[in-house]
Amino acid sequence: MDAHGGAADVRQDQAFFGREEELRRILKNLREERHTLITGQFGIGKSSLMNEARLLLTGEIHRVEFSSRAAAVRRDSILTVNSPAPLGDCLKELAGGLYRNGDLRIETGGERADWGAVKRELTRLGLRNLEAEILKGIARSGKKYFLFITNLERISIPSMRFFQSLIRITVVCGSALATKDLEPFLGFWASFERVPLERLPDPVARRLVSHLMRLTPIAAVDIGMCMNEILSSADGNPFHIKNLVHRAATQKTLGRSEIRAFREVEEAPYFNMGPLYMIGAGALTAVKFFSTGAGKREHYIYYSAIGFILYLTFRVFRGFFVFRPQRRK
Repeated sequence: MDAHGGAADVRQDQAFFGREEELRRILKNLREERHTLITGQFGIGKSSLMNEARLLLTGEIHRVEFSSRAAAVRRDSILTVNSPAPLGDCLKELAGGLYRNGDLRIETGGERADWGAVKRELTRLGLRNLEAEILKGIARSGKKYFLFITNLERISIPSMRFFQSLIRITVVCGSALATKDLEPFLGFWASFERVPLERLPDPVARRLVSHLMRLTPIAAVDIGMCMNEILSSADGNPFHIKNLVHRAATQKTLGRSEIRAFREVEEAPYFNMGPLYMIGAGALTAVKFFSTGAGKREHYIYYSAIGFILYLTFRVFRGFFVFRPQRRK
């Protein structure tokens, strides 16, 4: 139950189950200052695993099986970033973390201006100067910084130089979709030890469902059938498990037919821009073709230019033009 007496939104629950071997590998890498890349399908628990490793590393939580003689990492040596793209937002997150840790030195006319004044000054710097200030701030701090970053597969060609510099002075733990093509930056990815995530084993998935069902009431005629259908439909994917439990909790009553309908639940909706982008580009090309005529030199120059632009657009923004992986029904 939530603070207002209603059903808790289990989709926001942070309880962590299983993944002991993967967690042990990640902690070992971090303590030995080796970069780690967690890979897996959408919703498989990459971000949750990374967050658990961060909390254990800094001593914010304690688990006997992961205890170490090594001292906990100071919280002011941690940076977290949601995504490397867009680069401007990524740099602002990094700058904000460094500011909170006292390691970002930007001249604003005062000894230590508030974050609002600093952000305005950062905006005037431009991306390249901001990159330089971030790298200088980390290098001058005298600390060993640990960077936790999700969606690392979205890294782009223009930002690669910055990230190559970043991994030389920080220890990076990142996550990426296993379905993404990581080959364009093989030299960069070679710096990481990969930790692949598979579906949760059935006993662990059952523990997760039991935990979530204790947090929120479910009015099902057969609670055992409801649990089994959730487990079967989610196929060991924590994201789908939480969504299915949430769906069950938001219904007044669940008969057997409603429970069986869980098998038809698809992944949360999203919008694929690829076809729309191609239709728009094709329409513009057709308009230009009819306005210039087939026999004009301008026509061929235009085709060459638009082909080059399309190629660059897909190379730089390819993460926005693909479907997310679908789970099995």
